[in-house]
Amino acid sequence: LSSQTERCIVSLMHANNEIGNLLDIDAVGNLCKKYNAIFHSDCVQTVGHYPLDLRKTPIHFISAAGHKFHGPKGIGILYVNDNVRIKPFIFGGGQERNMRAGTENLYGIVGFAKALELAMANQEKDSAYIQSLKTYMIAQLREHIKGVQFNGDQEGRCLYTVLSAAFPKTERSEMILFNLDINNICVSGGSACSSGADIGSHVIRAINNNPNLVTVRFSFSKHNTKEEVDAVVAKVKELI
Repeated sequence: LSSQTERCIVSLMHANNEIGNLLDIDAVGNLCKKYNAIFHSDCVQTVGHYPLDLRKTPIHFISAAGHKFHGPKGIGILYVNDNVRIKPFIFGGGQERNMRAGTENLYGIVGFAKALELAMANQEKDSAYIQSLKTYMIAQLREHIKGVQFNGDQEGRCLYTVLSAAFPKTERSEMILFNLDINNICVSGGSACSSGADIGSHVIRAINNNPNLVTVRFSFSKHNTKEEVDAVVAKVKELI
């Protein structure tokens, strides 16, 4: 940033959706403020799961999606700080403060707002419960799966909703995503967005390009149980 002659934009994920690592957005925001840069953060994984005070965080934009905290699919938000001005991409009507023409998705907006209200009302209790499931699964995988590794800062600054595990590659483990799927266990090899893809994860290649490991991304919610974790670990042990 210090070498830029023109004002630039910094766009970073608050939390990586594959390995879960969390970004210190306050530190990045202060750095951007120091160098007069515009800061956007993709907070899709964290809105509804972590308390964010945008009055105190030095940030210009954040984006979020309702389905990440049990709201309706197809609805999201863009927060725009009062200190920055943007131009609309879609022109026509004056909806959404002249920023996005077209009839609003009223049901989605109401659903998003209510889901966020409920998520934050129970955030402290739910986050502690979900973290306990993740911690338990890490312990169970270490106990039952020889050679298991974990991608990212899983026991540090990391999403409590995501666990990226890497298993030793064998003839059996190479088919683990397919075999878990046919056993009604929903996982992915990278992001949930690419759960049906077979091209591998660019994130995993960047941090741990080990051809002898097979990565599986597990995710957790308040609706999961310890018994489900036990069932998944038992099935993974059977399939590895």
